[in-house]
Amino acid sequence: MRNFIALLAGLCIMAFSQMVFAYNPYPQYLNGDPNFILCDGHMGVGFYVDKSSLNVEKYEPPQYIIAVNVVSVEDADQGNINISNVKTYRFFYNYDLRKMYVDRDGSSNWRYLSPGGSWAETGVVMPAGEKAFELAYRMNFYNLH
Repeated sequence: MRNFIALLAGLCIMAFSQMVFAYNPYPQYLNGDPNFILCDGHMGVGFYVDKSSLNVEKYEPPQYIIAVNVVSVEDADQGNINISNVKTYRFFYNYDLRKMYVDRDGSSNWRYLSPGGSWAETGVVMPAGEKAFELAYRMNFYNLH
């Protein structure tokens, strides 16, 4: 009987922890619009890739350049839907080397985005670059999700 109760308690704890970890306070789509897809959330700010802005600038496999707008929404985790900022990011990908870069200033001044980098190094830009590549080619680049 004790083993059964311990097993039942363990299963309940595992199920509860899965529910807690699966909870995401940021909506998958901004205001339900499938053109604005969640790519990252941090400290209440939601970051959404604007699918309608996606622009493939270079398609020369294994090299690709994609530009996309990313909108930020303050307090998105609290239900706010008002866009506070829009920024265009350009990404350079080398699929053979599995390396992704972001343009620092719009002049092809590329900065490498390491898949093992901290959020301070890669936050927003790496998930946006992943989402842009996925939207353009229907496959993940770094396979982070």
